[in-house]
Amino acid sequence: MTERKAAALAAALGAAVAVGAYLVFPVTPPVDRHVSGDEEIAGQVLEELPYGSAVGVSVLLEEEGRTRTAQLGTRGDGEPVAEGTRFETGSLQKVVTARLLADMVEGGEVELDTTLGEIWSEVDFADPAVADTTLESLATHTSGLPGLPLGADAGLVQGILPYQFFRADPYRAAGDPVEVAASMEDSGAAPGSPHTYSNFGFALLGHSLGHAAGGDYRTAVTERVLEPLGMDATVVPDPGDGPEPPQGAALPFRAASSPAVQWKPGQYIPSGSGTWSTPEDLSRLLEAAQDTESPVTRMTHEPREAEGISGAEEYDARSGLAWVLWNVGGTELSWHNGGTSGTVTFMGHTDDGRSVVVMADSSKVPAERIGLTLLGLDSSAFSGGGGILAYWGAGVAVFLAVLVPGITLLRVARGSLQRGPLPRANTVAEVAASAAAWVWAFVLGDWGTVPPVVWAVGGGLVVASVVAAVHRWNTTRATGARTRWHSWIMPALNIVFAVLVLWGTATAISQMP
Repeated sequence: MTERKAAALAAALGAAVAVGAYLVFPVTPPVDRHVSGDEEIAGQVLEELPYGSAVGVSVLLEEEGRTRTAQLGTRGDGEPVAEGTRFETGSLQKVVTARLLADMVEGGEVELDTTLGEIWSEVDFADPAVADTTLESLATHTSGLPGLPLGADAGLVQGILPYQFFRADPYRAAGDPVEVAASMEDSGAAPGSPHTYSNFGFALLGHSLGHAAGGDYRTAVTERVLEPLGMDATVVPDPGDGPEPPQGAALPFRAASSPAVQWKPGQYIPSGSGTWSTPEDLSRLLEAAQDTESPVTRMTHEPREAEGISGAEEYDARSGLAWVLWNVGGTELSWHNGGTSGTVTFMGHTDDGRSVVVMADSSKVPAERIGLTLLGLDSSAFSGGGGILAYWGAGVAVFLAVLVPGITLLRVARGSLQRGPLPRANTVAEVAASAAAWVWAFVLGDWGTVPPVVWAVGGGLVVASVVAAVHRWNTTRATGARTRWHSWIMPALNIVFAVLVLWGTATAISQMP
């Protein structure tokens, strides 16, 4: 085959990949295409949404005895968001867990200074400081325990790599919180430590409360919090349940047209993994949280100074039980936010009787800013995420999907400028790494801000590299000069890179709903 014919074949195959990628590309419709509910609120939400950030959003605002809602966008399956659509709650579940703690303290079953060692008397804790950890310190993130320790059976490859580099589910590699806590040595635990946000601590808190109640967390929180408040649409799964979302729920996205993995409930349900709710259900929780005559509410909202808590200087930030307590321009605001791989949430209420819930099925929606804006409060504390940083994912996608395959094609087609054609081992390794980079871009890149043609061009470059490699195969050597050992270093590194990327990408894609 002549050089010209090879180039023509590469162009034809690249064009085929471009057309195929464009046809199967899962583009979600613009969020403003489906809007229902209060038009004024919907307009305010749309003004706060960065380009390409949103798939679906549902908000609820209560003020002056009036409840208004708005729904925008879709659930990710093509169906519009409607009243009653469930979203993942993320860490909003921590407020529910804290209310369970207050209810059990009020009932005399535990005290705020009850320790893990007292509840789990049958467990032999390796570190006495963990056994001495109090329920109150867990509920205020002042226990000194880490945010999310991996279980003893989860190492670098199982846990850290898939989560940090491929957006995989971090909780699938996390062990049972009680077993992990029991095995920890030199944990750093010490009640009264500086504020350190800990999903691990809240998972321990929830399971400890369930154990103290004579059963499990799911039963205790359902019977003592959800059912009394009429939160019938809130879903608290069993730890053994799979990651499948409830029927008709909003699916997780990182940004518009960029599906995210679905976190498995596992043992971290009390901290907000695998829990679902609606703005309407959460408004019932907010209503209860504003009942200042309730001893449970007074306990959850009692201000506790916490060294290191965000907003301490600007907003006189204090910690309740899970609740973050701010003074925003003279208005006392109690709030919490939440986030999963592809959902962001915010809820809060003010001392003058207003409340708001914001739930979105894409992780780049500024839920906190929307919530404070709807409450008429200064939202500058949550002004980040705009500007050039909003396009970081797009830049990563272009680099991995186009530049890396483009450089590979030039090297394979033209060879090394200094030594002529690439050796066969280098050619295979570089083409494999190029293909892996293109695939990796589908996990890290923001599809909503990158035109489909970018992915198509990248795919075409990868195919063209394969064609060029085949065409040049008989004109290249098996390895570098005289097969010296260092000739294998770069091919080996490229192959390792390709294997890790393809494995990590496959892991993340397999966890998408």
